Amino acid sequence: MDSEKLYGYKLLKDAYYGTGLFSVGRGLVRHPRESTPNYAFRKKLAYYLNYTGPIVNASVDPIFRDTIKREYKDTEKFKVFLEDVDRKGTSLQEYIRQQATLAKLYGVMYIIVNNVVEFGESVADNVKNRALPYLTAVEPHHITDWQFDEKGILIKFAYKDVIYDADRKKQTRYYIWTPTNWQVLDENGNQIKNGTHNIGRIPVVQWFGRSSKKTDILPPAEFLSIAQTNYHVYHLCSLLTQILNNQTFSVLTMPADGSTPDVTLGTNNMLLYPQESSHAPAFIAPDKGPAEVLMAQIDRLIKEMYRMSGIDSVVGVEQSKSGVAKQWDFERTNQRLADFSVQCEEAEKDIIGLYELWAKETVSYEVEYPRDFQINDVTESLSQAQQALDLGFRSDTFSAEVSKKVLEAYMPNIEPDTYDDIVSEIEEGFDEAERDRDLMKQWFEPMPGDKGDVNAEGQNAEQPGE
Repeated sequence: MDSEKLYGYKLLKDAYYGTGLFSVGRGLVRHPRESTPNYAFRKKLAYYLNYTGPIVNASVDPIFRDTIKREYKDTEKFKVFLEDVDRKGTSLQEYIRQQATLAKLYGVMYIIVNNVVEFGESVADNVKNRALPYLTAVEPHHITDWQFDEKGILIKFAYKDVIYDADRKKQTRYYIWTPTNWQVLDENGNQIKNGTHNIGRIPVVQWFGRSSKKTDILPPAEFLSIAQTNYHVYHLCSLLTQILNNQTFSVLTMPADGSTPDVTLGTNNMLLYPQESSHAPAFIAPDKGPAEVLMAQIDRLIKEMYRMSGIDSVVGVEQSKSGVAKQWDFERTNQRLADFSVQCEEAEKDIIGLYELWAKETVSYEVEYPRDFQINDVTESLSQAQQALDLGFRSDTFSAEVSKKVLEAYMPNIEPDTYDDIVSEIEEGFDEAERDRDLMKQWFEPMPGDKGDVNAEGQNAEQPGE
């Protein structure tokens, strides 16, 4: 892998977690005219405004807001696998969410569905000792080699990993998979162990951050431009801090004769000039122009990060937009989430398919990821509902339907039973209001014999005084 791609993956990781380049000023670039002490001091003052992490999370978290719907045959082995998929106690739901974030961050993740070498004599023994398939995540910058045949089928996949021996010494291991066998090599290329398998394919799942070709092992990362921009903001914030630090305390200037001893400039000192000058004593400070330029540029880049991510209408940037423009923004964001949701669903199905090949059991696995994320502006929805009611339609059915829209916008995650109860109460309220109107109508209807009524013979009833 070339150094440019390696740097890109490192930048993405550091920008997301706030480590490496963004820790204690490691990634700050020294200005050509900056002295070594000033550069060291600026690194100490450095801080990181992390926008990459929240932006990536905003593209993943809505998918896992609720538990993913899964249906399967609950076998004894599969139950243990779901509760601990990586032999570290991680459940499938938690593991999938973790890897989904990394797939979105890096543009792709690879999941090896491996199996143990030694098995027990019975299913009970295998369950007890967890002699079952397990998952290993491979980040793209750990991939060392791959190969496709003329049909586009993966026939070689190699990657490296770091392990720690009994003395806590770090060692690098290299793993090579083909459709029929596997190898483990040490850092010198010596074979440690090898074996064969009969599942007929390489047990690896490609998990893309967005739609990509299967033959594109290292697709471009969707959020690399975000991380690069965030890195530039990090640098600009450091320069701004240096300017503000140097300009916080103004310097007093005043006239003096030549007999005044030398003074050292500082927050408690003054700058002297010849007494023949006509200037009065005053405080001076450097021009604020550079600081204002930096602040304006930082604000612009922050807005650009949200715009590039496609979630500027959801977080971070408040804009005055028409209802139609907002709806288009919400539709775009919803589609991006739905597209990645499809990638997650396909990856999970592939993982379970490989489990079935290793475990030699069919679990009839069905999984359904959300496609509609109900991204609505609650304030806008309530305003539209009020405008609809203000039209004055004398229809209880119309009012009930508007009420349902309000419920969907204001309380999108309520339980179905609670939703049904609220709707039932609304409809009962309309029915009760209708009964009250009928009763009031009966009360105020003229009774037979009242003034103006016609008697049974068709003649006007007698009026007082007639």
